[in-house]
Amino acid sequence: MKSLFRNKITRRGFVAGSTGMAIAATAGCAQQQQQQQQAASAGTKLAIVHTNDSHGHDVRDSESLGLAAAVQLKADYEAKGYEVLLLDAGDVVQGNNLVNHSRGDVGIDFLNECGYMAMALGNHEFDYGQDEIAKYVSAANFPLLSANVIVDATGDTLVEPNTVLTLANGTKIGVFGLTTPETQTKTFPFLINGLSFLADEKLYACAQEQADTLRAKGCSLVVCLAHLGEFDDAAPNRAQDVVANTHGIDLVIDGHDHKVENQQVKNAKGEDVLVVEADCYTHAVGVVTWEDGKLSETLMEFGSYDGEDAKVAAGIQAVADEVDSKLQEVVGSVSFDLDGERSDVRTRETNLGDFICDAILWEAQQMADDMPDGAILNGGGIRQSIKAGDITEGDILDVLPFINHICTVQVTGSQLLEALEAGCSMAPDELGGFPQVSNMSFSVDTSVAYEMGDQYPKSTYHAPAKPGSRVTIHKVGDRDFVADDVYTVASIDFVCAGGDTYYVFAEAAQKTMRSINYLISDTTKYYLQEAHGSVVPDEYADPAGQGRIEIK
Repeated sequence: MKSLFRNKITRRGFVAGSTGMAIAATAGCAQQQQQQQQAASAGTKLAIVHTNDSHGHDVRDSESLGLAAAVQLKADYEAKGYEVLLLDAGDVVQGNNLVNHSRGDVGIDFLNECGYMAMALGNHEFDYGQDEIAKYVSAANFPLLSANVIVDATGDTLVEPNTVLTLANGTKIGVFGLTTPETQTKTFPFLINGLSFLADEKLYACAQEQADTLRAKGCSLVVCLAHLGEFDDAAPNRAQDVVANTHGIDLVIDGHDHKVENQQVKNAKGEDVLVVEADCYTHAVGVVTWEDGKLSETLMEFGSYDGEDAKVAAGIQAVADEVDSKLQEVVGSVSFDLDGERSDVRTRETNLGDFICDAILWEAQQMADDMPDGAILNGGGIRQSIKAGDITEGDILDVLPFINHICTVQVTGSQLLEALEAGCSMAPDELGGFPQVSNMSFSVDTSVAYEMGDQYPKSTYHAPAKPGSRVTIHKVGDRDFVADDVYTVASIDFVCAGGDTYYVFAEAAQKTMRSINYLISDTTKYYLQEAHGSVVPDEYADPAGQGRIEIK
């Protein structure tokens, strides 16, 4: 397939080759290629330094190594006689104020400065829209890769599907990218209009085509630079699913689920494939070595490695200092921690979830034509905690980095029940769609198994087969819940448009969605200052006292 955006580069001795469809080879040619590839690998000493899900945590701090550590590791291994590739598995441009303030541009600039050679397109690369992705491709001195994101109008890939990196001894390393099909539900739908994300069997076929293409180009090592993850709810589109249904891939460098991975997974021919991942937020940097045809992973975690390239570190720090100076304005205070931890906001009620949802409801009650009954926010939209003490402008933007506006939608009680049932489908385990709420109460019986119904269109999620089997809604506003009643719900445009598990809202939104032109980050700040005199009330200290969500 062709790609919509082209980016072929030559950098630091590595030649990035163009992509194309595999050319069928005769049996003799295939055997000759295999012999040549084995001969090349026998004399190659290669290290692949890799990162993933940095989300703007690019400066060394009390938890993160920073990107300059990856550059120094590259130099360290070069000093040991290795040729080194520097690769990233996606989610570079969003998540931390350091990159958010430029809509991701500086994230690409940093990778350029570090000398990265390829990057997978992660789901958060779509957060600012397709025009911004075109800017990233144009600015990058390396290819952004994804073979399974397809432009509906042309059938071409959105970006380059693969690249070939040629080492000094002529050995070719093939790298192709894959992007999680969950992007369809984890990105505001408007931003991915006109795109399809190959999934399930089509994803496997796509990966197999890429492996075959790169082998036909004479690549001795085929690397899948994936942003797929190992979440159980992402099956059958996980990294291990791709490996199990393909052959010819030697190494998967993964991302998306913010985990550490170092495991051998059997492919379709029963051969071992190494799957690795280096945590997130530059808490670690991975190094895969390839010697005598054998792959091995070493993880450099925070606290075990203190090297960094001084020049790169200084350049990134200068940008960080400039951004920080703009975001240090104190907008309020809190005497206790506000819990926005990923494992909490995606599994249960938290005090930060309560506060933000109350802010959404407060704004909507002032501005909406129809008085909203309650508010919902997907837990995955909350990205960080706030510690006791002063609250700055930057703190709020760290918690709520996405460009989401407040809106309302009218739904029936049965639609609201379906939405909550789908959002709680993984409880007590994590799910980004888990609902934080305001002015409503519900309970979840986790002893009852969740039963999936039909898959939502253009989604990786399924409708619940039996809404109400696990979730019981007790009250919405001042009313007892009634399935046939109509409720006005305040949320963000991402949720109202059917993002995450909330596809049922998209149907109602076509007729009843009303936009309130305030960002959720601004709304939260205004609620803190105008409704509470800039001090978070003590009533938010203990979420159990709110009684909004009960997990049984």
